Parts: sequence; C-alpha cells; structure tokens
Amino acid sequence: MKKQSIIFSIILAVLFGFQSCDIEENIIDEALGEDLLTNADPLDLLAPAYNNMRKVYGHRWFFALQTFSADEGMLPTRGTDWFDGGAFQELHEHECTPTHRYTTETWDHIMTGMGYSSQAISYLDEGSQERAEAVGLLSLYMWVCLDAYGQVPYRGITDINFNEDPQILTGSDAVSTIIANLESVVSDLPTGKNTVRFTQDAAKSLMARVYLNKAVYEDRYATNFSFFNEDMQKVIDLTTEVIESGTHSLETDDYFSMFDPDNENHPEIIWAIKNELTSIRIGGRSVSRNTTNGLSRGLIYFANDGTTNLTGSDAGCTLPGFLDTWDAANDPRYYKENYPNEEGTIPFSEYKMNRGFLEGQLYGIKNDAGTPIFNEDGTIDIVAVKLWNKDETFANHTREVSLIAENQSVGVRVSKWSIDDIGTNRDDTGVDIAVFRLADLYLMRAEAKLRLGSGDALADVNTVRVARGGDGFAIAGATLDDVYNERGFEFYWEYHRRTDQIRFGTFEDTWTDKTNSDKNMRIYPIPAGPIAETPGLEQNPGY
Repeated sequence: MKKQSIIFSIILAVLFGFQSCDIEENIIDEALGEDLLTNADPLDLLAPAYNNMRKVYGHRWFFALQTFSADEGMLPTRGTDWFDGGAFQELHEHECTPTHRYTTETWDHIMTGMGYSSQAISYLDEGSQERAEAVGLLSLYMWVCLDAYGQVPYRGITDINFNEDPQILTGSDAVSTIIANLESVVSDLPTGKNTVRFTQDAAKSLMARVYLNKAVYEDRYATNFSFFNEDMQKVIDLTTEVIESGTHSLETDDYFSMFDPDNENHPEIIWAIKNELTSIRIGGRSVSRNTTNGLSRGLIYFANDGTTNLTGSDAGCTLPGFLDTWDAANDPRYYKENYPNEEGTIPFSEYKMNRGFLEGQLYGIKNDAGTPIFNEDGTIDIVAVKLWNKDETFANHTREVSLIAENQSVGVRVSKWSIDDIGTNRDDTGVDIAVFRLADLYLMRAEAKLRLGSGDALADVNTVRVARGGDGFAIAGATLDDVYNERGFEFYWEYHRRTDQIRFGTFEDTWTDKTNSDKNMRIYPIPAGPIAETPGLEQNPGY
C-alpha cells in the first residue's frame, strides 16, 4: 500500500469521525493532504488504528478463524441455511483454500490496521504516549498476523517509507521484532486502569502471550514444541508484574458481567476493543452477533431499547466433545439463568437472555408468528419455543450435531456475549471485546510454571477457579491437561481456542465431522493478490 493511499484513508477517518477509546470527532476544515496529518490532533491519528481492530475481531473474521476451526465451535448447514459457499465447512474441516472468504477478509483487515498504525507512528512525536500506543496497536496486529498466517509484512517503526516494499517477517524474526518494539515503548505507555487505551499492562500481556507461543511460531510444524526455559521465565515475570500491580482484580460475583454492555473498565479486563452504540457500523459483524447468530430463530429477544424484538439466526453452536469436558452442574461459567427455562409467567422486566450454553428445550416469550404477546398486567408468558418462521418444530438444542444438520434446532447454542443491539441490522453494540483479562495471565503463568518445571501452578489455577465458584471449586492438583481444560472453560467463544489447541498439540485431533490431521493447517493461506503484489510473501505450505 502506498503512502498516498494510506494518507487518504486516514483523512477520511478523521473527517468522518471514527470513534474509539474516547476519541471525539475533530473536523479540520482548511488543512489539505499531508498537512492535515502533520497538524492533526494525536488522538485523531490514533483513532483509525484503534477502530479498525473491531473489524479484525469481528464476528466473521478472527472470531470465525479461531472458533469454527477448533473443537469448541461449528456453524453447520441447516437445510438451505448457512452453506455460504462452504466457507464454514472448510474452516471446520481444515480444508481452507487461498480464496477462502474469511481468511482473505481477515488478512485485509489486518493489513489495513497495520497501515493505520504505521501511519500514526510516522506522524506522532518520538517518546509521546500516543506514538507508544500506535506501536502497541501495530504489535497486536502483527501478533494476529503471525498467529494466523505465519508471515508478517513489516515496515519498521522509524523512518517508515511506504513507497518501498515491506520486509516479510517469519518465525523468530517476527517474534523478536514484536517483543523489541513493545519493549522500546513500554515506558512511554500509561499505567493505571484504562481498558480501552493501550497501557503498560496491555503491552506486558501481549509480550507474555508471544513468549508463551514462541515455540510454536519458531517451529510451526513441529511434532513436539520445544518450550525453552528462558521463554517460560519471561512469561512468569511479565504476568507476575501485571498480577502484582494491583490494578486489576478477578471477577468474583458474575462471570458474564465481563461480556456485558457496561464492561468498559471492568476490574478484570486489562485491555479491550472499545465498542459504542454510536460507532460507525461495520456491516453486521459486531461481537453481539457471536451470540445472536447462534440463538434459535424461534426465540424472541429484545434490543437495548426494550421494545424492538428480534430473533436469532440458528447458526453457530458448540460441539458435544467440548461440552463433555465440563462439570456442567457446578461450573458457573457453563450457564446462568436470568429467567426460568420452563413454562410460567414473569414480569417483562425479568426477561433477559440466559447466558452460557443453551441446551435442551428452549423456553421464551409467548408470541404470534414472531409478535410478542403481553398480558394486561404487564407480565409475559414463558412457553416452549417453536421455530415459527420455519417448520413449527420445537427448539430443542441437542448435543449431537453435524456439519449437515438434520434440522434447525440441533446443536447447543452459546450465549456468552451480551446482546446489545439497536435495530434489525444487529451491528451496533456497547459490549467491548475483551482481549486481555487477568484470568488469562494467571493461567499463562500456571502453564509456564508447569512447562518450566518449577513454581506452584496449582495456586494460579485455583485462584481463577475460586474466583468463579468459591472455595469448594478448587481442584487438588494441576497438570498441563488441567490448564488446557481450564482455558477452555474460561475462554470459550473468546478468540483463544485455535491458538491454545495448536500449542497443546490437539489441533490435529478428530472431533465432530473433522478428521484432517494435516499440520499445514495450523496456519491459514495467504490470499493470492497480496502474494502477487508483495515481493518475499510466499504461499504457506499445503495451499
């Protein structure tokens, strides 16, 4: 991408009001071209880099790549619904091609974000907080690119020349560059609590994540990864600094509050991608759709205004093998009941979506072909949900499911991210996308201790478990398998599972309708266009 193109894109971003991280729109009337950027408010330069992260982490992009390729999720074809050119089947079966829609679009969004970040870096003052934030955002885009594609086009963070071809970083070069860039700016980043601006703790969290996965990134197709002691010690040191800072604390009351519309500056969240109900729309791909797309079409829910009624899409669901790892009866992360899932009458004010895994027969507001029915006293009747807009069968979400589903209802649905929509486009939300949480740091530290062979990993695992379920929820011992399972319980539907499965050596396993054990599928194909246009960028093996 040439410098002029990026300048034009950022001019549009400034003029038309990207909104993120409390950055207010600032219209500049008389500046033109590069002068506009030279004289721009630093926050206006940062806004596009922050806001574009919403696309990378959108429902159809990094979420789909991390979730529907892993053992925690599937988006089956239901009758004539959701074939979508085979895109979701290919993700699930590990059969993607270089023309796959969502791997291509995710790459494009990453490159755009890197361009916005690099342009901000080139116009912001050395040593400023804003430039440090831009380097932090660039590093996060680079990490996603490295994790998903194994190759990172890179132009540096000093004397950036957009008219020259980028370097192509892979393996240890990519890892060391991301770490070095973060270390070079961490002291310029702010301390304290701010979940929507890149802070020192966000940088340390990202560095810990890179070190934890370094063995994978440096030897992508290894049969067994070599986790070096010095890397694991770095994970321990970095996570300990954040944990002991006292800035963040684990949620002990309501696990699902971390995924609610008011989750900005939640005590447990270290850094999140900011969403606002007034943000520019990104085409129905908001984090809320991670939930709404899986809900039954017969289940009526209400938008944030309390009056607009909407229905789900009968799309994504979880898998029986993943559910079988849970202690469903005792783990509060499995299910939270906001209204009784049984016949009865309740005040309308109590009708809020149940959270977690929605299994078995679903119950919801009584309706007439999708129109809610209210009783004269303001109460509502809760009845068994039927697929009123399909075949009038009951919405019974059974565990057993397949890529070619036998009906609309099969497959346990996941209601983790709160629904916070303003209309039928279902694309605006105030739910911030948590990228780094304190629980992740405890579990990264536990894993690093076990791989290093030293330290009390059990204490870290139980710190998280006790926060979720009380003293009785602690376990007696912690192995790597326990940490792996705990990460599944804690971070399902949060963009982690594919990365975790690769690191723990389970990504080539067999699960529902997935048998491919090709190690080449650990990273995604590079789109053909960028390969043709970018010297040094090569197609990944197996594609």
